[in-house]
Amino acid sequence: MTRLEAWSVTVMRGGRRIVDAASVTRAAPGLTALIGPNGAGKSTLLMALAGLLRPEEGAVLLDGVPIAAIDRRTLARRRAYLPQNARCEWPISVERVVALGLTPTLPPFGGLPPSQRARVSEMLSQCDLAEKRDQPATTLSGGELARTMLARAMVGDPEVLIADEPIAGLDPRHALDAMRRLHACAGRGRLVITALHDITLAARYADHVLALKEGRIVADGPTAEILSPALLRDVFGVDARIEQGEFGLAVRFVEVA
Repeated sequence: MTRLEAWSVTVMRGGRRIVDAASVTRAAPGLTALIGPNGAGKSTLLMALAGLLRPEEGAVLLDGVPIAAIDRRTLARRRAYLPQNARCEWPISVERVVALGLTPTLPPFGGLPPSQRARVSEMLSQCDLAEKRDQPATTLSGGELARTMLARAMVGDPEVLIADEPIAGLDPRHALDAMRRLHACAGRGRLVITALHDITLAARYADHVLALKEGRIVADGPTAEILSPALLRDVFGVDARIEQGEFGLAVRFVEVA
């Protein structure tokens, strides 16, 4: 069972604690939604969990091994990271962008093996990108590029998938589709941790919620147990109602005067 742990992780920037003594433990399978206001430190915490930055204090472990000590290629095979507002600067095809997600598992020589070519085609189809296969990634809309980058992160079927705002810029159809795919990924035994601003989708699809405020974890637990109007008021400074609707939970916010 894949296990990701952070112990008292602190990240400093300009003398300020962006992430302050954060401790969290997650074991596969499951989907965790990381919520919090802008500037709470969500992206920084996700980068630390992914092993992409070394905290000033504390440690991150993957299956009991410090993540900083894991060989980079091995880590890339086991963990995929999707940054917020991912960009593509080169006019390579959408198909090639998605195939880049398989780089850690490619043989030293030759092209893509048939099984991996099939996997790329499968992800293009799943993310509604089949017709964009040969289109230069630099010509995509923001939403199309977001779907391309999500496909790249998922194509290697990593044990751990860490995604920073993967549905930002997506229309409702594709946002729902992306959340269903992340939920299905967790259902296949993977560990998924994703930052979300859409609290209704977090309530509907996440098994656990991790709430961050001013760099500190203020709540962590099963979604049904900890997602409450009191928590949302504390974290976001707004009143909210959590309702059971026809399609699952819905969160309605009312600004506090």
